[in-house]
Amino acid sequence: MERRFGVVKTGLRQAAFAWLIASSSFAIPRAALADVTACVRAHTSGQREAKAGHLQAASRSFASCVSQNGCPDAIRSECADFYKATQSSLPTVVFAALDERGGDLIEVRVFADDRLLAESLDGRPIALDPGQHHIKFELPSGQVLESDVLVREGEKNRIVSLRAQPAAGPAAESSASQLETNGDERKLPAGFWVASGIGAAALVSFGAFALAGHSKESTLDQCSPNCSSSSHADYDAMRRDYLIADISLGVAVASAGVATWLFFRSDRSNTEQHAALTPWSSVTVTPLVSPRGGGLILGASAF
Repeated sequence: MERRFGVVKTGLRQAAFAWLIASSSFAIPRAALADVTACVRAHTSGQREAKAGHLQAASRSFASCVSQNGCPDAIRSECADFYKATQSSLPTVVFAALDERGGDLIEVRVFADDRLLAESLDGRPIALDPGQHHIKFELPSGQVLESDVLVREGEKNRIVSLRAQPAAGPAAESSASQLETNGDERKLPAGFWVASGIGAAALVSFGAFALAGHSKESTLDQCSPNCSSSSHADYDAMRRDYLIADISLGVAVASAGVATWLFFRSDRSNTEQHAALTPWSSVTVTPLVSPRGGGLILGASAF
């Protein structure tokens, strides 16, 4: 702005103005002399405000200078040029407020740096000094929208638009409650842990009976084919151990499948589905051994 306005620093121009006022004071009435003084004061004040970036204040000073009736033509002409330059550099902003569906809001109070600019929106530009400003909208609903904007010198009709956020109501609270419920139901159900425990016990049983059967088989291999009649009992025990081992392995595989299924289905969002996926409240395992074989008896009680 210093280059554009050619601020009067010191020297000839101010001296000329002072001489003009002094030399004319004898012929000019006191009221007219006061107008000349105010004109010169507005001329100087406008340049000072323009240098500081306060273009609105500078524009008002230059306009006051031009409007003074007793202002000398030379000063009035400079003030008019400065006023045009200031108006050209003064930024303008068009404010817009939108509801949550994107519709225009009209009854919106607009503030810039806590200074009220408008009681409502009409789509017309509003002048602001260049620089950073804190913009605040007060909506009819009571909601307040805020944003920081940087307004640039010479920027014209910049649109600053803010959008209202959906109001928090019963629907939003219900949605939040549903999210919390879903988060709780995503915990692994009791059936998963029961199935995993049965699978682990079945694996241990498989290992123990398989080793026992293998040991008896090794003993029989040593005496084969001349084993005594007493070895028939060892043969039956070997078959029983292998049978229990096979049954245990089958139970382990089935339990692992059930646990996997429950794991991936544990995010059901309602209690009935969750109960259908975990149909056991308690499970019992009873080993059964007889001279003709062995096995495991599974018992379960429903919810």
